[in-house]
Amino acid sequence: MSLSAAAQANLLGLGAALTWGISDFCGGLATKRAFPALVVGLSHTLSLLTVLAFLAASGPLSPSASTIQYGLLSGVAGGIGLMLFYAALALGPMGLNSALTGVITAVLPVVYSWFHAAHPSPAEWAGFALAIVAIWMIAYTPGGRPHPRGLALAVGAGIGFGFLLIFLEKAGSQSVGWALACSRMASASIAGTLAIFTLVRRKGRAFSTFAIDEHPAPRRRWLVFLPLVITASLLEVSGNFFYTVASVVGRLDVAAVLSSLYPGFTILLAAWLLRERTTRTQALGMALALGAVVLISV
Repeated sequence: MSLSAAAQANLLGLGAALTWGISDFCGGLATKRAFPALVVGLSHTLSLLTVLAFLAASGPLSPSASTIQYGLLSGVAGGIGLMLFYAALALGPMGLNSALTGVITAVLPVVYSWFHAAHPSPAEWAGFALAIVAIWMIAYTPGGRPHPRGLALAVGAGIGFGFLLIFLEKAGSQSVGWALACSRMASASIAGTLAIFTLVRRKGRAFSTFAIDEHPAPRRRWLVFLPLVITASLLEVSGNFFYTVASVVGRLDVAAVLSSLYPGFTILLAAWLLRERTTRTQALGMALALGAVVLISV
């Protein structure tokens, strides 16, 4: 028995949330060892090479002007959003800023879809609302005084990520592979430029004090760092693929909201592998996320 297009899109959206969640976990461990721009620059360059290799193996196919345009725009939006996000986390409090970014990322495609696509059913609206509350509860951890500039950066990051999802859907409507390639060309260029600038400013010091203390030998630091970056890179671009296909096969708003549940998988992985304790609020948020999936999938 074959699944309907909507069911396939829902599963792909959840697949994006799963792979993005694991990717963020690996990327988070990598950024403890090296500065974020280096992690993102290496990760996005590797994923660009992976996508280009896939396109070369699939045979000659020229992207349309629309795919190139929206693909590049998605990469610019995502690259700028990522830089703003890291800056927001640096100003803190991390929980509030990451929660604010996550909510805006999910809301923006829903608002856009309302004006440009079919309107959700009452059950879907309820699922969207429940998912947004769940994202906030999963990502938010109390503590620290909010920094006005940090909140502004978090809003900017959410807008960037939201437009990344919108532009990826528009670029992928004709060619998912070229949409991802063009997106990565733009984001890798932005992150790579920032990484080189930061390396020059840091006089070539790539690793943090934590990494040096953990592994004094440079070779050992790279042996721990590179597998994390490679894993994060491959999983992130897989998540982008799942999301883009989900948004094309199904609906943009549904795909965006389901994919935005990825913090739950990051939290679960941290609890499982790092023995980090999950708060009651986070546990309740995960339960609400399950309810949101049911309502959206009805």
